[in-house]
Amino acid sequence: DNSIRLEPTQVGGFNQTWRSLIPESVAGPLAGAEFETTGVGFDQSLASGTWFGVEATWLKSDGNRTVGALSNSIGFLPIPDRPTSLQENLGFHEFNFSAYAAQLLGEFLTASVRYRISEAKLKSTYPEFAAGFPGLAQAEQDVRATLQQLSLGLSFSHPSGAFAQWESAWFHQNNSGYTPALAGDQFWQHNLTVGWRFARRMAEVRLGVLNLFDTDYRLN
Repeated sequence: DNSIRLEPTQVGGFNQTWRSLIPESVAGPLAGAEFETTGVGFDQSLASGTWFGVEATWLKSDGNRTVGALSNSIGFLPIPDRPTSLQENLGFHEFNFSAYAAQLLGEFLTASVRYRISEAKLKSTYPEFAAGFPGLAQAEQDVRATLQQLSLGLSFSHPSGAFAQWESAWFHQNNSGYTPALAGDQFWQHNLTVGWRFARRMAEVRLGVLNLFDTDYRLN
């Protein structure tokens, strides 16, 4: 239950720390899973008060574990009456691409736009069973989810310390490979924040309302 970190949590702005790349809400905890990350990014600012950038990351995680199961002690009777264990292999791949741009509007206003697309794939297999084994197709997974996000923002910042931010975010998700089929979703959310920054940014007071219009959503 204790941990000691020897490596930085970020390198060049890319996150290096994950509890687990494979979502635990989907596959549960997977101790000792290996993962690889690759990231590339570009940021640029112009004298006109414009700045923009792009970023891409590839994430990969593989692992295996022993899961509990029940089998029948008498071969010709399909009655599960004996505990046993099976090996499960899991493979996860995720690709993310994002791009952003922002523009100063006068002295106090900034407008921004950001787009991000993420595709995640999860495959789980039970290698001890031959292909076509009864019920194997329902137990194994080969699923995919693609999520798009578009964020439009407007920020106000005054030299006195007062600031305000408005963000409108659009989400769109498609799912494939699920049995039964898993529906996607599409919706907008709007967020409003106001606050005050003290001199030299020693402290900040911020008050905000997220999902201002209480939009319901169902994301995978």
